[in-house]
Amino acid sequence: MKQVSKMRRIVVVATATVATLLLGATAAMAASPHIVGSPSTTISGNSLNLSASVAGLGSVESVTFDLEGTVDVSSRCYTKSGNKPQAANKQEQISVDATATIAVRNGRTNATFTVTPLSTLTCPGGQHVVIESVTYSLDLNYLGDTLYTFTS
Repeated sequence: MKQVSKMRRIVVVATATVATLLLGATAAMAASPHIVGSPSTTISGNSLNLSASVAGLGSVESVTFDLEGTVDVSSRCYTKSGNKPQAANKQEQISVDATATIAVRNGRTNATFTVTPLSTLTCPGGQHVVIESVTYSLDLNYLGDTLYTFTS
């Protein structure tokens, strides 16, 4: 009788251990990354700043995001008084291929990237660069999947 009781206890402990391992594996695989809220883009000086809140990352300490795409920039030199000299605008296309590893807390993080410089135009003395237009199509990728496309 004691032998059956001991065997039953071993089976119960083994079953509980397997169940715990399976539940842990399911929780780890249940990660489902997605964008929360509205991602933002701002142009500040000669930089384009992009940010997106990402949730559903599971119980990891950090994640790596990739930002890939292009930015088209039109810039021009202006005088201190705000006049445009006769020189033509400078058109540039920037290829973006950036990677960032970001800490995760409770399955959530903020993916932020800065594309700089937007313009490589150099102006003569007494003039400064003004970015007149910026258009972009940039994919925020995680583990090879596009989470969001920043466009303008």
